Amino acid sequence: MRKSGIGWFLGVGLVAMLLAIGNLIYTCTRNDGEKYVQQYIDESEYVTLHIPEGKMDVDYGPESIMTGVLMNSTERIRTDSILFYDSIYKKYFCVFVIEPERRKLGRQSSFVEDDISYRKTIKARINKYELNSPRYGSKENPVPVLDYDYDLQRLRSAYDDKEYEYAFSRPAYYKRAVELYLTYMMSKEAFKERYGGK
Repeated sequence: MRKSGIGWFLGVGLVAMLLAIGNLIYTCTRNDGEKYVQQYIDESEYVTLHIPEGKMDVDYGPESIMTGVLMNSTERIRTDSILFYDSIYKKYFCVFVIEPERRKLGRQSSFVEDDISYRKTIKARINKYELNSPRYGSKENPVPVLDYDYDLQRLRSAYDDKEYEYAFSRPAYYKRAVELYLTYMMSKEAFKERYGGK
């Protein structure tokens, strides 16, 4: 009995150590986005974007980003994208729908795509640096859109009460999306150039 108790404690200790190492690896390979969320938001402004009729490129890719290791699984976020070219700005823009990976619930991006598809313009909150920089706006590196005047009331029935707080473009969603974008999606080089350090 005593040996099995020691074995149990060693097993639990080993699992805890492996989880700690796994999380350390993910921590070392990501940007310190949480630190700059408010700065990114403060440096953003609302602009009117023009949606080309029938010319959006929607990607519900199977890819997801691993953000950490939990006791019995990995924590992942899903990043779906809706890419379009604005002929007024002469740039590509990409609406990113960033959310935790859930198997049972439908993709929120399908609601966002439905909302955009019937509109000619959207009023989007864009980071001024990304809007004005010549590095952003190509098809390969579009200007990211993490918030716009999403018609949430029209699609309210698609969300239950718990999901509604984190529905696309709600304040809690937008803040979390900026954090995930800065931490996991922005390249380390671009992050370092804009915010310095890690």
